Amino acid sequence: MKTSRFSPARAHLLRAAACAVAACLAAPASAQDHAVNAYPERPVRIVVPYGAGGAADLLARVLAERLAQDWGQPVIVENKPGGVGTIGISAVVKAAPDGYTLVSVPVSDLAVNPHLYRQRPFDIARDLAPVAQVGAVPNVLVVSNALGVADAKGLIVKAKAGRLSYSSPGIGSQAHLAAEIFAGRAGVSLLHVPYNSVSAALADVAGGQIDMMIAQLPAALPFIRGGRVKALGVVAEQRSPLVPEMPTLKETTGLSFGDAVSWSGLMAPAATPLALREKIARAVTRAMRSPQAQELLARQGTVGLGGTPDDLSKAIAEDSRRYGEVIKALDIRLD
Repeated sequence: MKTSRFSPARAHLLRAAACAVAACLAAPASAQDHAVNAYPERPVRIVVPYGAGGAADLLARVLAERLAQDWGQPVIVENKPGGVGTIGISAVVKAAPDGYTLVSVPVSDLAVNPHLYRQRPFDIARDLAPVAQVGAVPNVLVVSNALGVADAKGLIVKAKAGRLSYSSPGIGSQAHLAAEIFAGRAGVSLLHVPYNSVSAALADVAGGQIDMMIAQLPAALPFIRGGRVKALGVVAEQRSPLVPEMPTLKETTGLSFGDAVSWSGLMAPAATPLALREKIARAVTRAMRSPQAQELLARQGTVGLGGTPDDLSKAIAEDSRRYGEVIKALDIRLD
């Protein structure tokens, strides 16, 4: 039987080849480590896929200002509205996965719209990667003063006696879905009246044409403080630090309606390395939990969050499951 023997020269060649392969494999990792450690070396762009003035835009601008101070680099907020968020998100999906182009998107784009619009040019779960939650806006249940109810328990009793109406800023909006969750868990049937804007939907509750609405706190506060509508509670498991005196619906009814919180998340192109996203997330957390940011946001009825990419991933999954169930039950399609 023949035996194989390696000559010293061949062994040397094999060792050299192995070292070359190892060097090639190590080079990208080394370059990636350098990119993460050096980040950011130039201006960072945060895209907001909606016009200026909304909650996602407000949170992005507060975040950008704090990050610029932290990093010593300009952080630019760019509004790219259109197509229910499609134009702005598409621009980020196509961007280089280097952390220099990010997108601040509301929960509706991350957990609701994927169930409503099934022909979009991207898949949120496939084409974007989570960085961190930016901030949140609590939702409150408000009713018309003409309804004459003292609390949410009284509202449920009245709804069981006769069908009540509720408004929202549109079919498939978080306000619409949250109200349907409320109705389902309370065991009542409600009439949905969609509007084209939050202000118009709230105005008709104040005017007595509509019985109730679940609305974002910043939009509802002027109506509440002016005595034009009655707030029955925060639609959340915990009281909001922004209105600590306001009970949750769970406190007053004994029923759990989940957390109908309008939050925004910072996302990056899908191939952005986890180490880089974690570094950005730590900066986001420092920025949004700073006393200066919290004070500024509180005046706008908003709270800063932060956290890890995994925290954001879990938040998306939970709200996607919850709202997806409602959308399926109502058989809503918007494309």
